[in-house]
Amino acid sequence: MIYILLTRYLFEPVAWVLYLMIAAIVAGHYRREALRDRLLIAGAVLLACVMILPFDLLLARPLENEYPRPPLPAHIDGIVILDGSVPADVFTNRHVQGENSSTPRILAGADLAKRFPTATLIYSGTSTNDPRAKAAERATVQDILSIAGIAPGRTLFEQTSRDTGENLVNSMKLAHPRPGQTWILVTSALHMPRAMAVANRIGWRMVPWPSHYISTTSGGWFRMGPPADTLVSIDRALHEWIGLIVYRLSGRAR
Repeated sequence: MIYILLTRYLFEPVAWVLYLMIAAIVAGHYRREALRDRLLIAGAVLLACVMILPFDLLLARPLENEYPRPPLPAHIDGIVILDGSVPADVFTNRHVQGENSSTPRILAGADLAKRFPTATLIYSGTSTNDPRAKAAERATVQDILSIAGIAPGRTLFEQTSRDTGENLVNSMKLAHPRPGQTWILVTSALHMPRAMAVANRIGWRMVPWPSHYISTTSGGWFRMGPPADTLVSIDRALHEWIGLIVYRLSGRAR
C-alpha cells in the first residue's frame, strides 16, 4: 500500500499539478488571490516542463545503463522472462493481440529460447488472482510465444507472485537452479536493476538480458514527441527508482 501511495500519488508529476490546482482553488476560496495566481502559474510551468523537457530520459538513463547486454555464454540452462502482466482482454475478445508493452520482453526471451533449445523457459508474472483472468493472460503470452516459434508446452508459467520480489523467489522454486548453471534474466532495461538486486539478495546468480529501452544513450534538452508518452515514461522511471529504494531499505534487494 505504501509503495502504491508513493508511486501513484506522492511522486507523480501529474498529481503534483493536480495538488497545485486544488491548493489554488482553496486559496481563491479564502480570497488569497496572489497566492492563487502563484499556485496556478507554478502548476502550468511544472506541466509544461514535464511535457517538453526530457525528464523521463534523465531518470531512465542511469537505470538502463547499469546492465547492458553482455556476450552470450556458450551454454544456457534456463531463461526467466520477468513481467508484470499482459493485457489479455483484447486477445480474449478478438483472438488477436492488442497493444502490449510486455511483447518486447516475451520476444527477447523467445529469441534466447530458440538459440538455446534445451534451456528451460519460465515466464513469471500476473496482474490478478482470478483464475479465469490468469488463464487468459497465459493464453495471451502463449500466443506471442507461438508466433515467435516457441512450441506450446515448453514454457513453465509462474503466476502466483504479486511483485518483482515474489516473481524471482517463486521462479527460483520452480527452476531449482543448481550451482554452476547459467540462467538468464529477461526484463526491460528500466526494470533490470531492481530485478537483479532481488536476484542477488536471494543468491540466484543470473545473467542480465535487457529486452528494450525507453532512453537513448544521449539526447537533446527538448522533447518533440507526444506529451502523453513523456508522462507515461516519467511515471515508469519514477516507479523503478522508488521501487529500488523501497526494496533495498526493506531488505528485499541487495
